[in-house]
Amino acid sequence: MVGNIGSLRRTKYAAVGSNVNLTGRVESYTTGGQVLITEETRARIEAELRIEGQSRVEPKGAARSLVLFEISGIGAPFSLSLPFRSTPPSALPEPLPVQFTVLEGKFLGRTVHDGHLTELSDSEAHLSSAHVPEVRSDLKITVAATSHGNPAGEIYGKVVDATPATPGLARVRFTSATPELRAWMTPWSSA
Repeated sequence: MVGNIGSLRRTKYAAVGSNVNLTGRVESYTTGGQVLITEETRARIEAELRIEGQSRVEPKGAARSLVLFEISGIGAPFSLSLPFRSTPPSALPEPLPVQFTVLEGKFLGRTVHDGHLTELSDSEAHLSSAHVPEVRSDLKITVAATSHGNPAGEIYGKVVDATPATPGLARVRFTSATPELRAWMTPWSSA
């Protein structure tokens, strides 16, 4: 349903309904610049798609699990593609100590975990910790100034991979970082 919703005192033009709710749930699995679509949407698109990956998720409030596809391009008649997201992370000379908290909804969790960033680029890192957060967890990572020459700062990111073959390691894609820390990370993209 689309239209003016509310009361005489406060009205807002909005779209509401199960499809809008599902769209919000799918969007919650993305990181900056990422496009995800459901299997049903993929089946309705006639143009060729460049698919970077797929995953099965269990969205809150959904009656069943969904398969999501990461789309990075669409063929004719549109012939559009997203720019490549980043360079792979490079190994740091020494692990960078950090602390991280898992976000619970829109709020910080109460538990702070210790870890280390072992590989880094301007848009992602490998996080090593005795407590590996679940894939798709949103994190707040706190970095203290160290002898590595890095400034103190905060990074927000999403866990995009945790490999069972490498226990204690997760790949985190950044959604934001403090400007000073972002500037320090940039050279690692070309290392």
